[in-house]
Formats: sequence, C-alpha cells, structure tokens
Amino acid sequence: MRSKALLSTLGAALLLAVPLRALAGVPPAELPFPLIERFEHFGLAQGLPAWKVHCVLADKGKVWAGTTKGLAVLEGGKFTVIGPEQGLSHSVVTTLAIDPSTGDLWAGTLRGLNRISAGKIETFTQTNSGLPNNVVYSVAVGHGAVWAATAAGVGRRDAKSGSWSLYDATNTLMHEPWTYAVTLSPDKLYVGVWAGGIVEQDLARGTWKEYRDPDGEFELDLAPDDGPISDISSWATWEDGILWQASYFGIARYDGTRWKSYLEKKTPLVSNFVNFIAAKGQVAWICTDRGLTVTDGTSWATYKSLEKGGGTLEITRPGAKVETRRMATAASNDFILGASITESEVWLATSHGLTRAVLAGKRGQAAERKTNAQGASR
Repeated sequence: MRSKALLSTLGAALLLAVPLRALAGVPPAELPFPLIERFEHFGLAQGLPAWKVHCVLADKGKVWAGTTKGLAVLEGGKFTVIGPEQGLSHSVVTTLAIDPSTGDLWAGTLRGLNRISAGKIETFTQTNSGLPNNVVYSVAVGHGAVWAATAAGVGRRDAKSGSWSLYDATNTLMHEPWTYAVTLSPDKLYVGVWAGGIVEQDLARGTWKEYRDPDGEFELDLAPDDGPISDISSWATWEDGILWQASYFGIARYDGTRWKSYLEKKTPLVSNFVNFIAAKGQVAWICTDRGLTVTDGTSWATYKSLEKGGGTLEITRPGAKVETRRMATAASNDFILGASITESEVWLATSHGLTRAVLAGKRGQAAERKTNAQGASR
C-alpha cells in the first residue's frame, strides 16, 4: 500500500513538472522571423568616424553607415570614410538608398542629396537642382525616379531626363511641407508627413489620398485601429503588401484595407518612441529609443541591453507566456536610429556605434564575413 501511494505521489509530481503544451504534444509556436544569436560592435577603434550613426545600408558585401562625420563604408573588414573632403555635400548623413538598376548609392544629408557612382560624387541642392530643400530626411529609388523627402516637400528626379518635380502643400493633400519619409509599392508612393499623417499617390493616375488619425490627438490613441497611430509620422515603410507607420507615440500597420495600432504597455512593443522601421516580408524591425522590437503583428521579440553588460530577449507568442532569455551580448546602444536586413544579419545604426546582429541559423554570409569587430564601450 505504501509503495502504491509513493508511486502515485511521484506520478503526480512528474505530471505537474511537465508543461501542459508538452503533455498535449504541442511544441511552442514557430516564430515567423529569425532570432538574433549575438551582437557585434563597431566604434571608433574599428575605424568608424563618429559614434552617432543615423542610418545604415548593407548591400552586396558592403555596409554603408551614415554618421555625423561622414559616410563610412565597411568592406573586407575595414572602414573607408567619405566626407566633405572627398566631395560629400555635408558631414551629417541622414538617409541612404541603393538604385538596384545601376548600383548607385544615394545619400541624403543636411545639405543636399548625393549620388555616388563608380567612385564619383554628384551633389544636388536646392540651388543647383530641383531639390525642394537641402535637409533630406529620406530617399527612395523606384518607378524610374529618385524620391527625396525634405523639410520643404518631396522632390522627384526622373532617371532618364534628370528633370525634377515638386510635391508639397500646394499641389497635394499635405497640410504642411515637412516630410520625414518616402516609400514605394508597385503602384503607389507613400509619404510620411510631420503632423500630417500619411499621404498616398496612385502613380498611374496621379491622384492623392490622405490618411490621418481620426481622433486628432497627437499623443493619445483614443480610438485604436481607426487609422494612423498619430498624425506625427517619424517614418514609413512599405513591404510585401504592408505599410508600417512609425511615430513618437506608437506604430500602425496598414494592409490596404485595415489599420491596426500597437502601443507600449498594450502590446509587447518596447517603446512608443519609434525612430525607424525596416521591413522584410511582413515582419517589421522596429527601432526605438529603448531597444529593438521585431514583429509581424502577432508574434514578438524584443531586445534590450542590461547596465552590467549583455542583454535580454523577450519572446511573445500567441496564447503562450512571455519567454525571457539572457543574452551575453546586446546592441551598442538601445537608442536605435536605423536598420538594414540581409539574409544572415541585421545592421543597426545607434546613437553610440554601429551594430551587427547575427541571426540564429543563418551562417552563410555572417560566418564568411571577416571583420575586426570588438565590443565597443557603451
């Protein structure tokens, strides 16, 4: 009798020790995006010209980083710096884009737009071209043109003729000319407007449509999922049928029919203060002032650093408890200003250095890249 009771007690204890999902034979839900395995840092010691990195772009074995002291190019483990001495229009580089048809790099600065082609730099300013304003916040290439979001509207440069067109409050639905982002879909142009939400142009028809936050509150989302999260647009990006809007008060996702809002504390979003969103497929890599959040709108992963070194990863799956993991490494700084995604890694522009995030299970390019990365001080 005593042995039977003991076996019964042990069986009950073992039963309680096994997670319910395991008993049901259901593994944890597969994430729709890869996780970051480790972070590597690049700072002044590795050849970066300045700590603050505004933007980053990885393309065909090169990594371009726009800093406060010029454009840094990482290739073969070494940095080369392009600044005003080499012909760049200004030392502060704010935005980058590659022309996939030519391989030309377009770099926006605080004093004009630059095209870097075959080692030569051509500069476009408001005095020598049709660029609306010298302060360039965003640049996109597509549909036979280069598009630049500036402090005085959007400029479009035709790739064949070189002629410029201006889009601002006088000929579109913009309520003001201060534009922060331009992004393209196969048939539309989207413009993120400061205090003006999102405006959309049908490129075939030339018609415009406006998306504003219906509740009219900059800092509060009184009616969730009713439109853009706020009229304050800090960034916008379109990828694979999804438009993502960044704001300093959260983010919004638009699938062409329905808007969905995401806020800190109401979702796993690490912070409402969002600087930038990079998208791959229908997954957004969200750069905030307090870390990096990755999501498709349903599953989430958030990366933050710890004061004593290393960091944490929080994973949220539908219907499951939040899983927290300790990481030996973290981004150079949690104030993340930009991101560029490849098949094997994600590059992060931060306020204190450049970071390479190696993706788990993606060994190809990341393993082959030979660098002199070392931990930069935070």
